[in-house]
Amino acid sequence: MLEQVQRMLDRASRPGYAHLYGQAEKQLSVPVHNDSERMLVWLLWAEVEQHQHNFDSALSALGRVFESDSTHVEARLMAARIRLIQGEYEQARQHCLALIGNTDLLTASICALEVASYRGSLKSSYQQLTALVARQGVPEDARGAWVVQMLADMALRLEQAEEAAHWLDQRFSNANVSYLLQWADAQLALAQFEVVMRRLEPIVDAAPAVDDSLALRLALAEKALEGRKWQDYIASRMTLRVQREDTEHAADLARYYLHLEPNPEKALHWAEVNWESAREHADRQLLLQARNGVKKPSPDGESE
Repeated sequence: MLEQVQRMLDRASRPGYAHLYGQAEKQLSVPVHNDSERMLVWLLWAEVEQHQHNFDSALSALGRVFESDSTHVEARLMAARIRLIQGEYEQARQHCLALIGNTDLLTASICALEVASYRGSLKSSYQQLTALVARQGVPEDARGAWVVQMLADMALRLEQAEEAAHWLDQRFSNANVSYLLQWADAQLALAQFEVVMRRLEPIVDAAPAVDDSLALRLALAEKALEGRKWQDYIASRMTLRVQREDTEHAADLARYYLHLEPNPEKALHWAEVNWESAREHADRQLLLQARNGVKKPSPDGESE
């Protein structure tokens, strides 16, 4: 059963398969409820909970993994990422330190540089990671997309959208949803609206279902061009999400009410909901834009 869930989650990250997270949750609910002693149950549960933005629950599940194997690399990387999302930088650093001696130097170094980039050393971390990749190359295994996304994230935070777009072009083929969103955001920052439509729309159209986050990026690009297909689609989807009080998609709702259907009060509401759980650079920028729209003060601790 667990092998089936693993395959399910591998596919769930791809365009059009997000519903598989729900199926995986159902499959795992019984062993989780029965307090399974199998480490893989808790690792997979953490992945599901992280996707659903239940970060404390995901960390609790990872704690169960560490009870069995304190050196588990995938669990340490996931825990570090969640702590970064929560803005808990010292805890993230500790998870990266735990990797030293338990995985290859490249993986441990990348983890540490990502954390350092959020602790006041963004420019230096980007330079060091760029130099590291120049020496060793982008890994050919699954870490390749991870490294490229991290480089692109740092570049975007440094307002170097062209460099971010350059990095993300390297692993565009067969990319997962997270990667495609980052790629689209870089292209939108460069006002490459036609590029977004030309390259992203066929992927979304070919998927078995539409991911709202990807549709939102298409709607943002479409707004600068001709047509109403994606703007009309996302309008109906965002209306539904508001009715459901869907906090998991709070960031999308905030972007929608900032850029597609301007409503400062609604944008601020959803940006604040998003900020309660997600505190990365993009979340901070979203909140700043929303607060500027209603002329409210900036959130504390904005310096980076």
